Parts: sequence; C-alpha cells; structure tokens
Amino acid sequence: MILIRRYWWIWLVVGLIGCQIKTEDVVPTPTAMRLTPTAVATPINQLIPERRRLNAGDLVLAASPDDIPAIFADDTIFVDATAGSVEWADEELVIGLTLNGESRAYPIALLSLHEVVNDTVGGQPVLVTWCPLCFSAIVFDPVVDGRLLTFGVSGYLYYDNLVLFDHQSETLWSQILGRSIKGGYRGAALPMLPSQLLAWGEWKALHPDTDILSAAKLGQQADDLFDPYSQYYASGIAGITGKAVADDRLPTKALVVGLVAGDLARAYPLTALERVNLINDELEATSFVLIYEPDWTTAVAYLRQVNGQALTFIPTDQPGIIQDRQTGSQWDTRTGIAQSGTLRGEALTQIAAPLVYWFAWASIHQGTEIYE
Repeated sequence: MILIRRYWWIWLVVGLIGCQIKTEDVVPTPTAMRLTPTAVATPINQLIPERRRLNAGDLVLAASPDDIPAIFADDTIFVDATAGSVEWADEELVIGLTLNGESRAYPIALLSLHEVVNDTVGGQPVLVTWCPLCFSAIVFDPVVDGRLLTFGVSGYLYYDNLVLFDHQSETLWSQILGRSIKGGYRGAALPMLPSQLLAWGEWKALHPDTDILSAAKLGQQADDLFDPYSQYYASGIAGITGKAVADDRLPTKALVVGLVAGDLARAYPLTALERVNLINDELEATSFVLIYEPDWTTAVAYLRQVNGQALTFIPTDQPGIIQDRQTGSQWDTRTGIAQSGTLRGEALTQIAAPLVYWFAWASIHQGTEIYE
C-alpha cells in the first residue's frame, strides 16, 4: 500500500488508457532540484537526431512535473554484483552501461517508478531514461553547449513518449527523438550513449565488476516492487494518448532497433535480426554492424571503421564470435575487441542502438524506412 500511495500517478496514467487526456502547449514549472557539477562528457554516438517542429496539441499532459521523481544518483545507492545478486533476480531486466572502465546496471523495476536517473559513470555525467509506454531505454550525455544539465520527468507525453525537462532552462526534450522540442534549447540534441537492455544475469556475466542500483538503498525492497506496466507490455494496447500514427507495415508493438542519421531514420525489426543475427549496413555516411545473440534479449551495434578501413563482418561457427572479410580477424561480439588475426587487440566503437515499440518509433519518425 505504501508504493501505491507514493506512486499514485503511475496507476492514474495506466488507468487513463482509452480516456481523454488534456492536451497542452505550456512549459511546466519544475520543482527545483540540486545540481552536482561533474566533468564535461565527450559524445560517443555519431548518429544525430533529426529536427522536429512542435505542432499545437502534440504535447499531452498526463501528470505534473516531477510527480514521477527522477533519481539523483551517487555511489551510496549502488551495490556490487555480489550484493546485487542477493537483491535482484537474474531475469530482472536492467539497463547496462559501461564508460571509461566502469559498469553500472539500472533495474527496470526501479526505472518504471522513476524513469530518469541523473548519474556519473566513469567520471562522465550520464542521463539514464526509461519510457515504459514505448519500451525504450536510452542513455544520453547531458552536457549541452558545455553546460551540465540535470533532468526530470515533465509529465508530458509526445506521441506517447517520455518528455524530459531540464531544471536549468525548463526546456522540454523528447526521449526517442533525443532532441529538445520546446524551450530555450529548442533544436539542440542530446548525444546518445551506447547501452544495453538485457537480463541482470546476462549483464553481470559480461561485466562481473559491475555495480547495480539498489532498491534497499532507496528505502524500498526489491521483492516488493511491482511494475505497474507489466500487463501493458503483454497487451495489445499501444500508448494512452490516442496520438500514435497508424503504420501497419509492422505489428503495433513489434520491437525494432531504431537508428537515425541526419534526416534519415531506419527501423530494424528484432524479428529480422533474430533470423540473420548479423547485419552490415550504412545510414547516411555511417557504416555499422548490428549483431543479435540468441542468448540475449537485445541487439548491439558497432561502427565498422577501424583505423580508417571499413570492415564487413560475417558470422562464424563460434557463438559470440564474428569475422571480418578484409583481414580475417575474429571479434568478440560482447566486447567488440578482436581476439585473433592482424587486428588482434583493436576495438570496435559501440554506438547507441535502442529497442523501441514500432508504434512509437513510427509516430515520432513518420515515414521511417524499414530494413528488409
């Protein structure tokens, strides 16, 4: 009952399915939050989101600013993998992130109650976001024009997608678009950082030195947490605002990997990746490889340029190992590091490749290409 009283807004939002929600075009006034200065980050992902014009009624008001309380993280609310394994089951979905040799995991059970984590990983500030309605886990670099911004949940939805706001300028930002849609930073982009959405057991096997966000450190019990969106994930309901754009090229809640370069957006159905496991592709001038491992719940993407040379990858008979045609070097798909051959020891650059429901991707990137 404590969680129900504390997080009444989640139950309200889920209960609004099929009901009329108030549409607004007003920037909310946020509750003041503390700002912790950290080092300026260097963007990793080279894929740049497109610009978007905000039309009247595009923003739908579902809650008040900060009704969904963002987390301002520090080391005290994380535990190591050993303690985390006592607290969290191996099948618990987490957002996994590694920067500058430091790994952290953020359980979806907690993110469904908070949606935003302001954190620092490997000395780099990060913005970890989760939109339950769109099933989209995206991590951003929160430094814009040399200024570190902190973020909260605005209470607005944009095509059923999470709308963030920064506490410094009150600008509104679309999560999937990765760009501001209203306010002082209008048109500015938040560079996406590579992360993975996968089971806790899978993540800690890849990164045994990882830390994980602790429910107990936040005054809760992991065993008592209930994701109020669990029935939504399994249902045929898509969003709650009625703003989704009908695009029947794929099933409404099919999972796709979404990538954007310049004005070009492309969706890669997870079902297609499951069939072929590996896709070499190019978007604008960005060459990359998408890899799906049957034992994973997600995909990983790497740039194909190594030392100025564009590589083309093929699968091998060894699980978790791919080979490039140009040098015959073999690469570990989990780390992106060459294990043998002339390029042994070289590392591929991972890029952000978020999973998202098709209806949300198709609504925000209308007319998007679909990989076939």
